[in-house]
Amino acid sequence: MPTFNTTDPKPGYVYEVATDTWFPLAGIATQSLDGLTDVVITTASNGQTLIYNGTNWVNTSEVGDVSAVSAGTGITVTNGAGPIPSIAVDDTLVATTSNTMTMTNKTLTSPTINSGTLSSPVLVAGEERMVFTGTAATGTIAIDLLTANTHFFNSNAGANHVINLRGSSTTSLNNILATNDSITAVVLVQNGGTAYYPTAVQIDGSAVTPKWQNGSAPSSGNTNSIDAYVITVMKSGSATYTVLASQTKFA
Repeated sequence: MPTFNTTDPKPGYVYEVATDTWFPLAGIATQSLDGLTDVVITTASNGQTLIYNGTNWVNTSEVGDVSAVSAGTGITVTNGAGPIPSIAVDDTLVATTSNTMTMTNKTLTSPTINSGTLSSPVLVAGEERMVFTGTAATGTIAIDLLTANTHFFNSNAGANHVINLRGSSTTSLNNILATNDSITAVVLVQNGGTAYYPTAVQIDGSAVTPKWQNGSAPSSGNTNSIDAYVITVMKSGSATYTVLASQTKFA
């Protein structure tokens, strides 16, 4: 039996018992991975790994616990199909109408709030939208309050007219105004050398009788002036209103 030569072991060598000799590894024929009896390599490609399929070790694309990642609201996914997805989460607060959210010390930049209820708000440098119609008051003039509360007919009025307050051409004021709520419209009418004025007020096309400031409805407009008609509608029931109105001359 050969004697195991332990007196001269060398790193990088392999010992052959039959000849009691150390041979350098570089001298041994290179073996491919699939030369092993339980390894099967099929069309290997960069980035693949070996997994055990119950019979053999086989090459496959890297698979983790997650096979695919899909983006949701506020989430951006790169390389979602793997092998290593990258996920970025938007930390901007997104408020939805599907649940109740409380925001404390948050700054809302250019938000649009539809049909919201603000409780005890403090407005700093608050602005209101208004409409310069570019037309003259004549006939029945529609005041669409879903667009703005203040409408300026900034061409000289052409005739006496009727003010019709509504939500829009497709939405009634009765529909947007809840019972026990109120809304105020400002209608500015520009007059030239001949003055005209509103002879009636309507809500959604139906006549109402306002209670005018000082107890009397205006019987004329004011020449070379802007007449401001401030009309407050208070809803006490379906299509049931108390209406207060005033006329003020600005010249």
